[in-house]
Amino acid sequence: MASPTLTPIYLAQNAAVTLNTVIWTFAILTLIFVVSRVYVRVYIKESFGVDDVFAVLATAVSISCAAMTSSATKRGLGRHIEYVESQNPDFVNNIASSWDIGATFFIITCALGKTSFAITLLRIVVVRWMKILLWFLIITNNIVNILTVLFIFVQCNDIRHIWNPEIPSTCWPAQIFPEFVVFVGAYSGLQDFVLALLPWAITYNLKMDKKVKIFTTIGMSLEIFAGVAAIVKTMTLFVFFTKSRDFTWALPPLLGWATAENSLAIIASSVPALLPLVKYMYPRNELDPDAEKGISFIGCRVQLETEELTTGDLPGTIADIEGIVEAR
Repeated sequence: MASPTLTPIYLAQNAAVTLNTVIWTFAILTLIFVVSRVYVRVYIKESFGVDDVFAVLATAVSISCAAMTSSATKRGLGRHIEYVESQNPDFVNNIASSWDIGATFFIITCALGKTSFAITLLRIVVVRWMKILLWFLIITNNIVNILTVLFIFVQCNDIRHIWNPEIPSTCWPAQIFPEFVVFVGAYSGLQDFVLALLPWAITYNLKMDKKVKIFTTIGMSLEIFAGVAAIVKTMTLFVFFTKSRDFTWALPPLLGWATAENSLAIIASSVPALLPLVKYMYPRNELDPDAEKGISFIGCRVQLETEELTTGDLPGTIADIEGIVEAR
């Protein structure tokens, strides 16, 4: 007798369209921001840096994630596993193996995006404790994400068992990897919130036009929404691991929130680099009244209102938004 849940309505449920819409919308938005960022850094500021390299790499990997996810939807990702099995049982293992590889790309994107954001902040930070905090976030972020990637492929002696349970293999206790992944997801969300709040602390002591300060701070604080996405993603992980049997249906929400977190981090890190474009949108004397005083923020130079510089610089030190400290 057929299971009462296998109704036509149940089997017809399909999250593939929604998933593709979400991942490609974020992919396109991220690409627009990063291309604009690269244009400004290369052709306007001529200051293409390490953070830009990480942003470009994160965007490239993110687009690869979107492509792999779309490919998996053609084989049944976003449908209930009973439907996939009825169409082609081989697709189940195909999706499972694609998920393990795709998860690696999502994790790499997460690591690259947050690293780019933190390095961007390092370019404008002069306070010692902030530098230490940012380096701590960079190092720990990359460590936990590298470990997650490694654990995906070493949790079983025979890696094929991960996507095909019929292949015998000795594996770690079932709860170890899920618990570690949930921890990494929670820590990722914490990092997002810390990175979102730091711009407020950084710009507090910068003398600049109020409109520009608000634009910069709020723009970079988009990382808060990345933190919210990380929290929802972590909660979705619980659902995914408890419904691992129907993983083809449980994966789309997880992938959607992971995409949102990664993309918002990359977009937020790109906001400071886009500031020179603002001068083409607004009159200089309207947006940057201090331009004649030699402390133009639109020109990417601002003066610190504090003398508590850890480097012991001479008075009148200028902190460039690109992270270059020079004596005026």
